[in-house]
Amino acid sequence: MRSFLGVLFLWAMAWFSLQAGGEEIIISGGPALRFYERGKQNSHDVYWGNFIDSATARMSQIRPAMQPDDHLTWLIFRPAYERRAREEKLNLINIIEVKAQALGISLIWFNTRDELISYFNKRDASLPITRLEYFGHSNRRCWMFDYSNRLDGSCVEAFVLHQDNFSKISRKAFSPSAYCRSWGCHSGEEYSAYWQTTIGIPMVGAIGKTDYSRGGLPFLSTLGGRWTE
Repeated sequence: MRSFLGVLFLWAMAWFSLQAGGEEIIISGGPALRFYERGKQNSHDVYWGNFIDSATARMSQIRPAMQPDDHLTWLIFRPAYERRAREEKLNLINIIEVKAQALGISLIWFNTRDELISYFNKRDASLPITRLEYFGHSNRRCWMFDYSNRLDGSCVEAFVLHQDNFSKISRKAFSPSAYCRSWGCHSGEEYSAYWQTTIGIPMVGAIGKTDYSRGGLPFLSTLGGRWTE
């Protein structure tokens, strides 16, 4: 009888874990300033909203498939949009918040890499991260939230999530079946493999460059480019 009850308890716990919701996280990095990029042959972020519109397009795809207990959260790097707002002479913070409100999405601003990592790690075990997708500048070794926004063609160290920072991220924050994807340039060349080795979950990334200039989701712009884990 005890054996039967034990099996029944384990079955019930397994069923509950399958029914419990998770958190689906979309991250938007920040745009470059036109002050630094204007006049370059390959100029970044002519439009300030590259990583905003692509994120909202993706969230519109994701939401219909979400379960009732799932949570969708939009994390956005605030300082870069504040700086671009001054350049554009537009209240970009308000524009973005209105977009999130219209979509019914929970919006959380972050200011540094450490704030982002803390958000990953400080969570109830009953709400693991089941999706993590990033829209923004990147190279083969890091996500760059502040690329060409404070420094021409570069990024402040505190505003980069480098592969060397993965050891600070708790594996327990993620569901073992979580879907992770970087929509930035070159992530599939090294970043994705290092993520899987450290966090234990595959990450889809690009071999080559991605281009956001057509609106919506970015496309591969390198000849022979591809998506890989």
